Amino acid sequence: MSAAGLELLSLPPGPGLFGQVARILIGRHGDALADTDLLLPSMALAQPLRAALCAAAGRALFMPRLLTPDLLAQRWQGDHPTDPHSRRLLGLVAQLRRMGWLGEADLWSVARELIDLADALAEVPLQQEAELAATFARTHALHDSEALSLEARLVHAVWLADSTGTPGRARACAQALERAAAAATRPLTVLLDTLDEPPSWLNAWAARAPVLCLQVARGEGDDTLSRALAAAWPPPGQDAGALWSRAPSADDAAALRARVRLVAAQSLEQEAACAADTVSAWLAAGRRRIALVAADREAARRARALLERRQVLLADETGWKLSTTRAAATVDAFLQCLASDGYHRDLLDFVRAPYVAAGLERETRARAVAAIDDWVVRRNHVDGLHALLVDAADDLAGGPAAGLIALLADAAALMPTGNAPASFWLDRLLAAIDALQARDAMLGDVAGAQVIALLEQLRADSQGVALALSFADWRQWLNGEFEQALFRDTEIDSPVVLTPLAATRLRAFEAVYVIGADREHLAPPRPRGVLGHEGLRRELGLPDADAQATRLREDLAGLVLNAGDIVFSWQAQRHGEANLPGADLQVLDLMFQRAGVGSAIEAAPPLAEPPALAVIGVSSAPSLPPERVPQKLTASALADLMDCPYRYFARRVLHLGEEDEVEETLGKGSVGEKVHAVLLAFHTAHPRLALSSPEILADDLRRRFAEAFAGAIARNFQEHAWADRLQARAAAYVDWACAREAAGWLFEAGEQARSLSLTLPDGGALTLEGRIDRIDQGSGGRALIDYKLRAADRVKKAQQRDDLQLAFYTLLEGEAVSDAAYLALDEEVPAELAQAEPQVAAEALQSLLQRVFPALRAGAVLPANGDEAACQYCGMRGLCRKDWLA
Repeated sequence: MSAAGLELLSLPPGPGLFGQVARILIGRHGDALADTDLLLPSMALAQPLRAALCAAAGRALFMPRLLTPDLLAQRWQGDHPTDPHSRRLLGLVAQLRRMGWLGEADLWSVARELIDLADALAEVPLQQEAELAATFARTHALHDSEALSLEARLVHAVWLADSTGTPGRARACAQALERAAAAATRPLTVLLDTLDEPPSWLNAWAARAPVLCLQVARGEGDDTLSRALAAAWPPPGQDAGALWSRAPSADDAAALRARVRLVAAQSLEQEAACAADTVSAWLAAGRRRIALVAADREAARRARALLERRQVLLADETGWKLSTTRAAATVDAFLQCLASDGYHRDLLDFVRAPYVAAGLERETRARAVAAIDDWVVRRNHVDGLHALLVDAADDLAGGPAAGLIALLADAAALMPTGNAPASFWLDRLLAAIDALQARDAMLGDVAGAQVIALLEQLRADSQGVALALSFADWRQWLNGEFEQALFRDTEIDSPVVLTPLAATRLRAFEAVYVIGADREHLAPPRPRGVLGHEGLRRELGLPDADAQATRLREDLAGLVLNAGDIVFSWQAQRHGEANLPGADLQVLDLMFQRAGVGSAIEAAPPLAEPPALAVIGVSSAPSLPPERVPQKLTASALADLMDCPYRYFARRVLHLGEEDEVEETLGKGSVGEKVHAVLLAFHTAHPRLALSSPEILADDLRRRFAEAFAGAIARNFQEHAWADRLQARAAAYVDWACAREAAGWLFEAGEQARSLSLTLPDGGALTLEGRIDRIDQGSGGRALIDYKLRAADRVKKAQQRDDLQLAFYTLLEGEAVSDAAYLALDEEVPAELAQAEPQVAAEALQSLLQRVFPALRAGAVLPANGDEAACQYCGMRGLCRKDWLA
């Protein structure tokens, strides 16, 4: 029941709203306008209202005191304490843990939902627990349910704590407004942008001073646009069926159709481009009050990026999650580096963060990061923070990276190693930021300053909460606080504002673009959990789905009535499926069709064709000046030259190729290196196999394989597959080696580096370099063995493709070589694949090299002529452009 001094007037939305408000205020208060208070939903409405008051008065005048509910509550907050959200969350999780009601449930999610419920119920009178339990049972149509009883107890406990203890922000605001009302002396005018009943504290104000509530609501409007909108979106309280049966006149519908466009795009990029083009055209036409309404934030971000490319900045009213800023990412990178024990990717992400070691000169810092990157790859540092801080500090001492490693060591040492209260964790984190020399750089950045301020505020808010948190628990809480905090850049003043739909209420724009207006994004919110039950929401006095849908429809109607032109766009295809516009837009378009003015849906303009690429004047068959022809050749370089001359040019002349990376799992190359090392150590320890039994030899070989793979298995248990495989084949290898020795071939050496200088016919020189896996000595000469960790059939295929590796090694070793063979180890029994007449093959190879390299110095081309086998996994395939130019 409203108090006697509270008067309620209904005003229609539209461009003339503020003129009506101004005339009412001046008519009621005249020269005493400055002695009244005017309560607005948002301070964004203050400027147009002031302009309307001056226009209505025809002169300058003293303004009423303009406030919002939040500003009025702040005036009356005084010394009354408020429990910060972060502190409430920590305290509630502590209580839930003590009670043990929820078992293994995610207590952080449960606590956040309960706090949201307490805030939603800030103005609802407190019920008894039994009454609340009965409400739960009634709305769920269940009785004697242990789960519902638990829900009721939880909700009641949080509700009671918020009502009788230190209140949260929502209830503290409600209490402050009640105190303001109890001390009211000035007339109050309230502009309401919702259809809800006026808040109860206005009744208390009205008992002391006049209160005028101006509620903006659509009714039976007589203007063209209102009549057309009412046919599609009936005003609240009116019979939708009756209105729909009365289609608007074609003239009314055509007038609305001329202002509204519904644009269907086929992709995110097309929708964003349409938005950017439309806003740019509006600006070029001289419009200066433009809104880009972000129904879909992803599409809005892309449109914003396209506009910024055109030097069009947006005044952002939506804000971005603070967690998405570079400053927050720097803090998270440090914590992730600790959490993953120095995992190499997290480590490199952290040292590259722009705020870390900001005191170093730019070039010095770049060299430090490059040195750490090189060390990580060179040492194959997968993880292990201790190894990084100790080994890297020793290896990089005296270099540019030493200082950066020392900063990380100091910062890591500051962080707790056991459970600790949130305030202590935050205190240590802020100290670590100082140790990393990042604070000054962060304070010099708008977002960075907000990150530091948030951390300091959280530290203060969490003081006195004794809940001991593990690192993972504390980080989960901190991440939640970063997700809730918004970053807004208030320094941009632009005619284009990026804003959510709710923030457009009662505001007039010359043009509006609503991006992402599909049925998923342009839809009422869907509460979940305890708050998601419709019957329970109605019983507790919270808006249900019908009320939320009405609010959305009225927001859209107000936006249309207050905008000169309005465009709604959406992606008609998402994830390969049809995607419809929002339900209200579908009804609006159906109304247009029933009125005979045709559908308002149109296709988004096609994306502009990218400019044609200039013809690149680089040949896929380059030639080399004599001085650029390499003078050294390895077996792998020879394979590149034979497989594809262009690949040889790119890799060996231009030195292109993929950078080395850390191997988190052993690649076949690394496994091969371990196998080579094990076999060398085995044969060095047993130069004459006949002196030991095969069983002893096999056991020793198995032991060596186990030791070689122990470190890799400790990091990644899956590596045991290779170790088990090789150990299982150890006996077969020993049998092969013993049989070979019995045939007269004695192990002489392994992993032998060799080089040979050739004098070429044109007077040039070419040095051959290589490492021979194994050399055996027999009565007829030497035998070369090249280990292959492949199956025999793959080795045979390589031989059939003019493989020259054994001939290359034979040429290096000289005339003493009588036999050469590959040994395929990836078989149940090692398979020996011999090369026929190795000396003949070596002579042919030498003759080939004496022809090829002089020809290269003479200008012979290096074409991209590899076959499919050579091209299949070639890293230079895109560079040579063979697939496009063939």
